Amino acid sequence: MRMHPKIRVHNANREHPKLWIKKKIIKGQIYYAIYDGKHFVKHIGNAEAYTKYLNDLEKLESKKKALTQRTYIPDMPSGKYNVIYADPPWDIESMVLEKWESPLEDKYPTMKLKLLKNLKIEELCADDCVCFLWATHTTLPKAFELLRDWRFKYHCLLTWDKGGGWCVGGFHRKTELVLVGYRGILSNVVKEKGEYIPTLFYEKKTTHSTKPQIMYELIESRTIGKRIELFARNKREGWDVWGLDVNDK
Repeated sequence: MRMHPKIRVHNANREHPKLWIKKKIIKGQIYYAIYDGKHFVKHIGNAEAYTKYLNDLEKLESKKKALTQRTYIPDMPSGKYNVIYADPPWDIESMVLEKWESPLEDKYPTMKLKLLKNLKIEELCADDCVCFLWATHTTLPKAFELLRDWRFKYHCLLTWDKGGGWCVGGFHRKTELVLVGYRGILSNVVKEKGEYIPTLFYEKKTTHSTKPQIMYELIESRTIGKRIELFARNKREGWDVWGLDVNDK
């Protein structure tokens, strides 16, 4: 088997910047596969399959670009909240990797960090307010920066074991993270008697970007005061919601 020089993955995913496409010749036939350094990630196939892979990737990027150009941002509500629960649409490029890549229709408009920082979150905050902010391992540095810009003091990190995820760079990334920040007095919002909020919990992942139901349940049972979900996709009893999806509906 002859190994050709590495070919950089077209439109390489920032979340996995070391992914390469390698071209191999086996018994006179050309085949392509994705590698993370020396580690095999995914088999693409022959030249026809490789062309399809590139076309699919181009469609994903075009779809994302079109969605991102939807610059309409709904007006923020006028209330004050004790709990802010946010799953920002972090700006991460697409990569076609078998089951991990969601269908085109599952994609959503993303937001640059600067735009997220410019949201007037401070106007939503009661004197005592706790923020639960979702992040991936890749977006974690941005999430810490965003939490500071939103004027929250970092308290702790929650970890969701979702049962599966990327296997890249020698690590199985099957977890996502929630930064917990607060302003004012934390104990005026988060209950300190009874069951505590665990820093590690398990719930099997479902569809692309959908967060676990247990997170809602923990917040509802262990916090006091008025709650809002930012970047929400659906309405939920007992919560105010804000986001492009719920406002479109």
